[in-house]
Amino acid sequence: MAIHKLKPRKVATATTGKYEDGGGLRLVVSMAGAKKWVLRFTINGKRREMGLGSYPDVSLAVARTKASEFRQQAAAGIDPIDARLAKHQKIPTVTTCAARYIRSHRHGWKNAKHARQWVSTIKTYARPVIGSKRVDAVNTEDILKILSPIWTTKTETAKRVQGRIENILDFAAAHKYRDPLNPARWRGHLDKLLPKPSQVKTITHHPAMPYTNVPAFMAKLSNNGSLSALALRFLILTATRTSEVLLRIPVAMNADSGAS
Repeated sequence: MAIHKLKPRKVATATTGKYEDGGGLRLVVSMAGAKKWVLRFTINGKRREMGLGSYPDVSLAVARTKASEFRQQAAAGIDPIDARLAKHQKIPTVTTCAARYIRSHRHGWKNAKHARQWVSTIKTYARPVIGSKRVDAVNTEDILKILSPIWTTKTETAKRVQGRIENILDFAAAHKYRDPLNPARWRGHLDKLLPKPSQVKTITHHPAMPYTNVPAFMAKLSNNGSLSALALRFLILTATRTSEVLLRIPVAMNADSGAS
């Protein structure tokens, strides 16, 4: 049977009708001008038809590649329609894949708060847009739909969301659920579509107390008597980091109690 009868120009200019490329592959053009690829094949003595996608999303060359793959399956006694359906049923949604990723990595994270932040950001920003989508169907437009509204207003959060979606889709690709090309990847991809975080991030510093008010404030802390007041006095006097203060204050308290 002759194949590859169609030319790219014929496909591009085709009007209403059916156009055979050979080997069961045909281009169907509707009255409205929509074009789709259809493959006809026979399996177990029954004639079946399956769609291969719409033109121009699926080019003539890609349609031929798909048709060849599915013809080989049919020749081997495998129904391409059933095989494709079974494959899609095995591919998880983004929400399911995110849950699997979190389960497999949470024990390696430093604390439970990190895991809660993961769940919260994915639930708040990603799930409403792509949560119900299969991971192999997520594209760049989906990622931009998630990130664009918050990229300049919540830049730090947006960058975390981007990184977490990127990890989830890499996880999916490693399990062969999707193409390795990651639409959420920053370097070499999203960095061409979104401004750098450093260019849009607004840094707001906490206001400083006027130095003339510090003596009265220290006196109030001294009279307070609480552990938190003691910790704050220690921090002010030593310019120590908060994490270091939290470690040193209990030691100081124990030393005082021993001396008494």
